[in-house]
Amino acid sequence: MNYRKGKVLVYASSAALAMALFGGEAHAEEQAAKNNAPEIVVTAQFRSQKLQDVPIAITAVNSAMLEQRGATNIADIGSSAPNVTLRPAAASFGPSVVAYIRGVGQRDTNFALEPGVGLYIDDVYLPTMHGSLLNLVDLDRVEILRGPQGTLAGQNSIGGAIKLYSKKPDANPDAYLSATYGAYNRVEIRGGSNFTIAPDKLYMRLTGVGVHKDGYVTRYDYACTHPGSTVPSSVTGSSCKLGTEGGKDYVAGRAAFRWTPTSFLTADIAVDITRDNSEPTPSTLLYVGRNANPGSTLTGIASPPAAAYVLNGNVYGNATGSPFISYSPFGAYAQDTFSRSPYINYENYTDTTPRDGSAPWQAPLKAALNTWGISGTLSATLTPNLKLTSITAYRQFDGTYSTGDGSPLNPSLQANNIYNKQFSEELRLSAKFGDLANLTVGGFYFYKRSRYQARIELTTLNFIEDDSIPATTKAVFANADISPVRNLTVIGGIRYTDQSKTFYYGRFGVPGSSTGGAVPPSLAALNGLVGGFNGGRFDYRAALQYRFNDDVMGYAQFSTGFRGGGINPRPFFPAQALPHSPEKLNAYEVGLKTDLFDRRLRMNFSGFINKYTDILVTVASCPLPGVPAAPCSLPLNAGNATIKGLEAEMRLQPVPGLTVEASLAYLDFKYDSVSAAAVTSGIGTEDKGQYISPWQWSFAVQYDWSLGSMGTITPRVDVNHIDSFNRNANNVDAATGGKDIFGQVPGYTLVNARIAYQTAGKEWELAVEGRNLTDKLYYTDIFDNRGSTNSIQGTPAEPRTWAVTVKRRF
Repeated sequence: MNYRKGKVLVYASSAALAMALFGGEAHAEEQAAKNNAPEIVVTAQFRSQKLQDVPIAITAVNSAMLEQRGATNIADIGSSAPNVTLRPAAASFGPSVVAYIRGVGQRDTNFALEPGVGLYIDDVYLPTMHGSLLNLVDLDRVEILRGPQGTLAGQNSIGGAIKLYSKKPDANPDAYLSATYGAYNRVEIRGGSNFTIAPDKLYMRLTGVGVHKDGYVTRYDYACTHPGSTVPSSVTGSSCKLGTEGGKDYVAGRAAFRWTPTSFLTADIAVDITRDNSEPTPSTLLYVGRNANPGSTLTGIASPPAAAYVLNGNVYGNATGSPFISYSPFGAYAQDTFSRSPYINYENYTDTTPRDGSAPWQAPLKAALNTWGISGTLSATLTPNLKLTSITAYRQFDGTYSTGDGSPLNPSLQANNIYNKQFSEELRLSAKFGDLANLTVGGFYFYKRSRYQARIELTTLNFIEDDSIPATTKAVFANADISPVRNLTVIGGIRYTDQSKTFYYGRFGVPGSSTGGAVPPSLAALNGLVGGFNGGRFDYRAALQYRFNDDVMGYAQFSTGFRGGGINPRPFFPAQALPHSPEKLNAYEVGLKTDLFDRRLRMNFSGFINKYTDILVTVASCPLPGVPAAPCSLPLNAGNATIKGLEAEMRLQPVPGLTVEASLAYLDFKYDSVSAAAVTSGIGTEDKGQYISPWQWSFAVQYDWSLGSMGTITPRVDVNHIDSFNRNANNVDAATGGKDIFGQVPGYTLVNARIAYQTAGKEWELAVEGRNLTDKLYYTDIFDNRGSTNSIQGTPAEPRTWAVTVKRRF
């Protein structure tokens, strides 16, 4: 199916391109207005440019597009961008997003590890994956830059960058208020408005959002739902229900000011605050009690003693599966005897009899995050061709989240606290030399201090962790484009980055434990240990851009990027406290951007080959001299690989009011070599990359049906598909050629729909939407914890949902 679709796309694009290259030039601006084609302006190269004029693979959507698609958080915007993976992280990593672009990214949220995709809000860098599951509130546009952005964005944008831009206040009132009610008691209020404080001088924009939504994974007490079980009970009343996971409760507000004291000076200041007191990330038990290695002795039995349960090779049930498992993507169907639902677990987040003899305790029943920030952007036009920009920002957050294994036996239970504060300053000086050249030079300073505290309870180890991680980045950069002849542009960029990061380990015993609160022996030498990373790096970009005519532009470029190095944040023995080097990537890319048939058809293509060096993976088995291979959670540089890919995006408006959008992406990963450390952990050249989906596609149809003076009805349908991908680094058995079914997340196809009615003056809007209309059971991620608890947890996405929204514009 994918092959035939690819052939049709190639044939259609070849014919359209031939007509454009050899046909006459169209009047682009007039036809854009005539055909109502959106012209999005982006700032990827430090200045405002039309999307089709930028020689970078960019997916850009404006606020209207976000609303039409029903997107409410950052994970929603990746489904229609080719080779982009944005999805909620597994519960063990807290409220965050997994971000991969073209097979490069990061899933682990620990502060010691750097993200692989740069995330920016109004050009302010967000350095942590914690808190990255951002709500899309009052945005002007979103830009997703695919491929390494080492010179334009800087460190940790090795896979690409995601840039969110808020609406700026101006004289236009642009006021609105919307209310939503939907499935799981979803209640959502959003609003915003501009205010003129001093005409032509000072404007303010206030926006706010409040959201409540019940959770869709239900927690039950196992002893209550299975009378006669020897599992201890956690309920005190008559109901077997303990609570839910996945519920949302947050409020957020933002105040933005724009001050224009003179015609050549503009100051933008914004303050935002979010109070998020949501429930724990939804998680269900997919697999439990199997041997980590076939034929070996079953290990990691949770207390109470295993003799209290029917084992037969399984901690919780018979050999074919577990009574806690409603559905497994690995082919085992062992229906739960109580609910027969895939959206339940028996997690109580309570340990009534801790194995270390300490007092009973309960982890917080939430995934909460409180964050606030202030930023200021100063733009000064020094001369008609010389502009100075300063971006200054301070942000901080603190959060609490808990994780378990989805069972009532608590073989693993964690209560996590996270803290981060950061300051950044960026200066840019941009010069324009007529139609000949544009030049931007600048500098960047960034400082953050992060802290991670947790009570961690594993099958054989209980302790308190308290780590501090300060980090500093300094960078200078330059980017220039020169047009020596008409239609030809030569582009060059360079950035030097100096990075410094320190990791202070804190390991303590649990107060009141049988050891008198002493640090567990294997961890004692880690307490007070200091590690880190220091290093510098040059990144480059060179590109050629040629405009064949007003409708067709082609480009070829070479670019580089890197992800910072660090040290293992989760050693269980001192010998595991090992450093890792930065990842590096060299990318070769060609692309074509077209607007054809009087701009009724927009088709953009890109093809790339990435040389990926010192790939960073985390392994659960790390044989080291003098220590056991497990428990282990070791980041290591696995080796080098080649990633190849193709991407296509299309927007068609064949007749007024009808819009068809589509995207298609192909991705191939192959190890060229693996390191000695990776080999000892079971990784070989036969293994595939993590979060690599070979095929991804999306298709959407929208029609604006005019009712004349009665208004407009706009139905829209979105279909998105993603192939299965591997979550684990070791995912192919070299001896048998078999795949790691335990670490593979199955692919899926989703269907969403929305129909909206607007009055003729667009003052009122009523919208009804349905998401996951086929009620597909799918998982956004899994957490393979066989190395320590012999279990695997899945993060199920929402089942079919609906919502009704009423919006009033003023």
